[in-house]
Amino acid sequence: MFDQFLPKKRIGYLFPLTIIDNVAYQFYRFIPQDMMLLLLPVGIRGFTLEDVERAFAPLEEYVSMLVKQETDIIVQGGVPPAVIMGIERHDDLLARIEKASGRPSTSTTLNVIAAAKSVGIRRIALANKWNADMNGVMAAFFAREGIQVAGTTSRSMVPDEFLKMKGGESLHLAYELGRTALTQHPDADGLYIGGSAWMTFPIVEPLEKEFGKPVVTNSNATVWHLCHLLDYWRPIRGYGRLLESA
Repeated sequence: MFDQFLPKKRIGYLFPLTIIDNVAYQFYRFIPQDMMLLLLPVGIRGFTLEDVERAFAPLEEYVSMLVKQETDIIVQGGVPPAVIMGIERHDDLLARIEKASGRPSTSTTLNVIAAAKSVGIRRIALANKWNADMNGVMAAFFAREGIQVAGTTSRSMVPDEFLKMKGGESLHLAYELGRTALTQHPDADGLYIGGSAWMTFPIVEPLEKEFGKPVVTNSNATVWHLCHLLDYWRPIRGYGRLLESA
């Protein structure tokens, strides 16, 4: 008698940091009500390869925990782990997840790239809080799928710094960086605002209206791509071009 209240799709999400706030807050604004997000923090403390490898060392244990919760798909969450690992290690990690789980896997990075392609972006501006090396690897991820990076506007920060930022402060920073990126790189035909640990959904429509170009974020890209992968998509009004697309 209570079946209508149970989730129809369950998404396992390996969250990179230790505090889960904005990623869940934004996800449940967009996602259909009968989908559930199962967040498992891996506790990355710094943007170094050594720390990322430490955090993902028990990967099979993480995957086993999510499989026991009957997840339909498993996501390597967050772009920093992928760009710190590099393309080859990222691809190997997803292969390990699929082998250990028997389920499909994806990553925030792949979600973003698939979303950018879907709205026709071929030359993209980046706005984020990552360093130059990380943005260089992100450009290589985009290039692998035929998307060129027009330029980057970044304020490099480590996790301890941006986790201390209040919601309003991070929201204004994301807007400032996004607007600067589109202003400084007018040849870009779209914008990617990187980062799952800050709030971005309120700035997508204002930037799209001002510049007439699609804006992709970790949150809208993840919802869009996961729903498509799970054959569960329906357009979502009020949050920008990507989520309103068919």
